Amino acid sequence: MANINKKIVLLLLPLFFSGCASYRTSSNIDDLPKTSVSSKAVDLYLPGTEPKRPYKTYQLIDVSISKLTIFHADPTRELANQELISRAAALGCDGVINVQYQSGIGMMTWGYIDARGDCIKFTN
Repeated sequence: MANINKKIVLLLLPLFFSGCASYRTSSNIDDLPKTSVSSKAVDLYLPGTEPKRPYKTYQLIDVSISKLTIFHADPTRELANQELISRAAALGCDGVINVQYQSGIGMMTWGYIDARGDCIKFTN
């Protein structure tokens, strides 16, 4: 009987730890295929900064990054910034302005950070 219990534990351990491999990310912008994403750099303008060139606001981007277990480190602003830039690049934007953050612990997560910003395209 003890031998069967050991085998069950050994089979279940990899399944248990495989769920701890990453954060869960969601957004209002679907990822586009990597071949269609522009290779140009997307600038992120944090609160208090503005682009020096004229621009037009294109679309609001919302991202949410959640840690899956209590053992993960809390998601950071840097992770949220990378995700905002990735989604803006998928849309073909030049930058993200009016960036705002909110973080905490939710009913279904051990910790999260939400970020939102306006995707912009330069007009000239």
